[in-house]
Amino acid sequence: MCNVCIHISRCYAVASQFKGCRERIQEEPTIIRDLCRILYYKNLTKLCTVVADCISAFCVDFYLQSQLFQSGVLWHLLLYLFNYDYTLEESGVEKSDESNKQEISNQLAKLCIKACARLGGYYIQQEEAESPPDNPAVKKSLSAMLTPYMSRKLANENSAELLKILNSNTENPYLIWDNATRGQLTEFLADQQQKMIKTGECDQDFGGMFVFEIHAKELIVGEIFVRVYNEQPTFPLENAKGFTIDLLDFLGSQAQYLHSLLMLKQSNQKSSEEQGSSQISRLSQVEMALEALRNVIKNNPGVEIQCIGHFKLLFCLLRLDNCAKLQQLALEVVNCVSANQECVKDIAAAEVLSYLLLAIQALPSCRVLTLESLASLMSSTKIVKEALAKGATVYLLDLFCNATNPAVREKTAELFAKMLSDKLVGPKVRIILGKFLPGIFMDAMRDSPEASVHMFEGTHENPELIWNDESREKVSSEVKKMKDQHYRAQRDNPDIKWNLSEEFNVVYNEVAGELVVGGVFLRLFIANPGWVLRKPKEFLTELLEIWSKLVALDKPDGEKLETLTSAVVCLFSSNNSLLDQVPSLGYIPKVFAAMKQKNDAIPKSAIQVCHQLASNEICIRAMAQVESIGPIKIAMKIRRDAIALAAEALSKMFDKGEEELVAQALKTEMVQYLLRLLEAGLESLDNPASTKAQIVKALKAMQRSLQYAEQINTILDGSLTWRDYKDQKHDLFISDNQIAGYLTDKAHQGPTGPSVAGYLTAGTRSAMPDKPPPLDHHEDHH
Repeated sequence: MCNVCIHISRCYAVASQFKGCRERIQEEPTIIRDLCRILYYKNLTKLCTVVADCISAFCVDFYLQSQLFQSGVLWHLLLYLFNYDYTLEESGVEKSDESNKQEISNQLAKLCIKACARLGGYYIQQEEAESPPDNPAVKKSLSAMLTPYMSRKLANENSAELLKILNSNTENPYLIWDNATRGQLTEFLADQQQKMIKTGECDQDFGGMFVFEIHAKELIVGEIFVRVYNEQPTFPLENAKGFTIDLLDFLGSQAQYLHSLLMLKQSNQKSSEEQGSSQISRLSQVEMALEALRNVIKNNPGVEIQCIGHFKLLFCLLRLDNCAKLQQLALEVVNCVSANQECVKDIAAAEVLSYLLLAIQALPSCRVLTLESLASLMSSTKIVKEALAKGATVYLLDLFCNATNPAVREKTAELFAKMLSDKLVGPKVRIILGKFLPGIFMDAMRDSPEASVHMFEGTHENPELIWNDESREKVSSEVKKMKDQHYRAQRDNPDIKWNLSEEFNVVYNEVAGELVVGGVFLRLFIANPGWVLRKPKEFLTELLEIWSKLVALDKPDGEKLETLTSAVVCLFSSNNSLLDQVPSLGYIPKVFAAMKQKNDAIPKSAIQVCHQLASNEICIRAMAQVESIGPIKIAMKIRRDAIALAAEALSKMFDKGEEELVAQALKTEMVQYLLRLLEAGLESLDNPASTKAQIVKALKAMQRSLQYAEQINTILDGSLTWRDYKDQKHDLFISDNQIAGYLTDKAHQGPTGPSVAGYLTAGTRSAMPDKPPPLDHHEDHH
């Protein structure tokens, strides 16, 4: 009888290849019912294999598929899958279906897998005629009973992998499969099989609504077990992009619940639901979804772009103050997406930065993470602008000044440096920070965040910084007070703006009364001119600008002018290279214009500045382009005590051979004026000999002029005074050292001192000897 059934089944299988035969089989429902009944007899393994193959052949027709499905064929086919032994397949030993019953069971399981796949239309073959049609109803049942993950594997014609999974224990993000799930499924299948055989009735959904008890307790999003995925975040996902979208949709579906929870938190009310396990479970699911979202973004680069359009939801989660874990996970998601510029643009458009700023205060344990997120977002000028408006400055200042974690303070300094580097908003950030901290701190944040923190904690008194415990305490307390006030207001209204009045400044007692230019304390700079300035060119520009404005006044502050002048002199003395910059800044004409001022303090200041400029050849060339000699002459007449400096400046100016300067000297009768000074009028100076030497040097430099030498010599030769000086060596007297005596020619010495202007001991017509003179023991008594 068994052989008869085998041959009949094979006949049906061949007949199903013909359309007419298939139509006739459809008209005889008992054929399909009897085939399904044969599968009930588990002991007839050989017959069942033939019947399973016959069922596969029938599946080429949609109507036959449907009849098989409604006859409960799945109850029988699926049960045989669990008789498979994968260890036999993997053992590598020779086996025969004649002698090995397990081999027959394995073959039957493979044929049943194939029948299930063809029944649902999972196989897609190239020849359309051979492809079984898609059957959504069957697929729904298989997806429910085998799980979506395993049902998709039916499309793989190599059934060994799926059969092994079905008969072993597995736990991955797509599948939780163990003895319990197998037991529940086989029990359900056997029960339905019995009902179908005995009563002809079974589950009306044919397993389409079957749910595993273990799976019902799990959060499943997009066919993925979220808990397991969080335990195995590096597991390769089939569709990471789709999972990301599903997670965001799930979070969106919880938005109303989360909003209600936020309202309860804000009003400090407790509902009966909040006290129950339902609320805890729901909150836990949101946390798991956020954790999964973080993991999928972190381990699948590119999927973060799916978050665009959902940032208001994600950032709002940061407001749930009593749900620290949820807040932290939301923050981690924000941190992950902030590396993507498209996401940063969408965050900027959403204007949700205030929630991240509130997290600085609400999540003290996550401050480094918050700062890292902010740093990534600050690549957008729009976000830097929003940060400034929403009070990021005061929050960050509080961290920099008052945080106890060094890493937090250094990250804050890095973040400030990034904000300051923004071309559009950076200058405004610097202005605001400058109201709290000296400018040197901003530069230190840019160059070395760690050094800026150490600098803040130290005590300093140098030309660029006066800072001590009192200064530190004052700014720290002021910042904390402002931060607390703004935090309370922003917590109630996240859209509130933070404003700082134009007049606001933290005034430090230590620097009160100090004259500061370009961030440099002039008093300390003058006392320590060798100090290496951070921005010497900027200091030079600002110093000369203030000096030029001051000397343009009719009655400038004398003390301030003296301090500024000393600072200019110290700056050029210690930084000679800066002199090259002066001509291009346009201040040389202003120096000489100041020499004409009637206020006698101004010309002297101008001469002091000019004396420094004369040490540089580039400056001298610039002097030749403006009216310079005449103003110097005027200044020398106004301030005779500055003649020595002016004379030295003139000697340096003429020494470079600028013909235009010599021309100015002739035009302004400077040569005659200098000769008159040589003749008389220098006795009241501190060092008349040195001054005369500089004048002589200046006159001799003019004599070397290629263009005007003849005119200069004519004037000099006509001077009796010049005859006494023109052949003298004067180098010994051009020195800062005091030379005792400054003896003059004794042949012309009168009772009260020299009767002529000579001041060199070698005489007026003889050259200097090349060896020391003999000791003179004669003492002259008058």
